[in-house]
Amino acid sequence: MSASTQPVLYPTTGEPVEVNARRNRLGVWLCIVSDATGTVALLIAYSYLWSLNVNSAWAPPKDAWAPAWPFWAIVAGLVLGTLTMWWGVKGISAGHTGRLITGALLSSLLVLAAFIGQIVQLSTFPFGPGDGAYASATQWLALATALHLSIVLFLTMAIVGRTRAGRIAPDNHSHARFVAMWMTWVCVAAILGALFATVMTDSPNTNSPSFGTFQE
Repeated sequence: MSASTQPVLYPTTGEPVEVNARRNRLGVWLCIVSDATGTVALLIAYSYLWSLNVNSAWAPPKDAWAPAWPFWAIVAGLVLGTLTMWWGVKGISAGHTGRLITGALLSSLLVLAAFIGQIVQLSTFPFGPGDGAYASATQWLALATALHLSIVLFLTMAIVGRTRAGRIAPDNHSHARFVAMWMTWVCVAAILGALFATVMTDSPNTNSPSFGTFQE
């Protein structure tokens, strides 16, 4: 067998890179499913509190709802960062290593801007976490997005460093693709959070129940 037909081996395990990539891909999907359970739990809690409006305590004081545009500006930064990462992944799969470095670096900058925006939003909400159910639920959604963004920022910067060090190459670039996959899921989670927080504001329940009492 000639050298050109020898399978490319993963450096740490000695396995063909396709075998290692398959195993890691399953791990990424399991991470996404696990993370999705937490995200769905937050969204269910938000919608439950919004629909029930117990003790008329859903709305924040003086109806001080969070402005909608910061949610969507943060989502826009994350989506652009994800598209840029996929652009880099497509580049290295075609043999252009520099394109992945550029894409991952630009993605890191966009995600960093989104993360800073999320911290600013958290610190400037017109309510505190104890100012009603909406305030508490919205704070948790924003905190979840901040956590997601911090993880994504770490991963995109790692891709820059690993690619420059030669650990990610055209014939072994699965890790970059997995990061792009994770970022795609984070986009979905952030969009759902922004949608809930900006569309589901006033509770539809005007006959709110009182906690601890029962009525026929």
